[in-house]
Amino acid sequence: MPRHLPLFFLYVALLYALCTTVCMMVPDWLVTQVYAQVTLLVPSQPSIEAPSGKTALRDEKRPEAATKADKQATPESNAAGQNEAEAATPVPGEVPVAPLLDEEVDVLITMMHPFRNEALDMDRPQLLAVLRYDDATPINDNVYQPERRDLLGDVEEIRYMNHRAWGANVALPRPGLYQFVIEGRPWWDTAHQCFLRHYVKSILPVYGVEFGWGLPCGQHLEIVPRTRPFGLMAPVLFSGTALQDGSPLASVSVRMVRINMEKQSVPTPWHEELTARTNAQGEFAFVLNQTGWWCCMVDVPGDPLKGPDGQPKPQRLSALLWLYVDGPAEAARKR
Repeated sequence: MPRHLPLFFLYVALLYALCTTVCMMVPDWLVTQVYAQVTLLVPSQPSIEAPSGKTALRDEKRPEAATKADKQATPESNAAGQNEAEAATPVPGEVPVAPLLDEEVDVLITMMHPFRNEALDMDRPQLLAVLRYDDATPINDNVYQPERRDLLGDVEEIRYMNHRAWGANVALPRPGLYQFVIEGRPWWDTAHQCFLRHYVKSILPVYGVEFGWGLPCGQHLEIVPRTRPFGLMAPVLFSGTALQDGSPLASVSVRMVRINMEKQSVPTPWHEELTARTNAQGEFAFVLNQTGWWCCMVDVPGDPLKGPDGQPKPQRLSALLWLYVDGPAEAARKR
């Protein structure tokens, strides 16, 4: 046997060992960068517009009472009516009440891999609420106090893409800017040997109200948009601020990933999502050049939790913000 043959076999063995080590490392990196799990929180439509020629529903008793009073008018009743009208005159500084609506929206909550457009089983969220803002939202200690409704009791288990998911039918009784928020339960990620926990937000304008889209909702970890997160048309520049307990997160990684409904292929794994880093004020920006639902996501380390083996394991906290980007054809149809 030639003398150099054993060296050749040694070289092959070393190369194989190196390739095996690299291959063992790559999947974990790919899962982190490309196949990130996200909590989906989207309404059945990205905005609810007032139908043409339709006004918000108001108290129907008032017109009837006025008609009856007109038919039975007397000097005494006219005087009483004048007093009632004066009593009904808005008092300066009094907060106006928004008109009643007869609207509702379905909300879908599930776990998924956005780029692969694949769903995952999801446990019931720990918190689901909706906040309603409008021009009359009160302020206390320089902080806006929106109307808040807890929706966890309205959530029902459903199937989405043959996986366990959650849904809720939410009444929208008045015009406003509705912020839907979720606090997920920590779950164990076997692939990465760590816990993951998501704080999720989605924003729905109803009947043209947009006040409040740039206000924080008070989540432990959240993304506050600096670009209005609705009425967007691709390509569009979207910017936001990452906050933790109300303070800006500097120099943290922010990712933007789109639900790949068309199952389009891309040249490299890098093309499956956009990545940026916040500046000293926690600000970031992306150009979104495709239509559909986009998820903006920021990750930070959390406090360790006891793992399946009883030992402390790392925890990753993520803030997610969902927004919809229209294309020219979609925008034309809405008009």
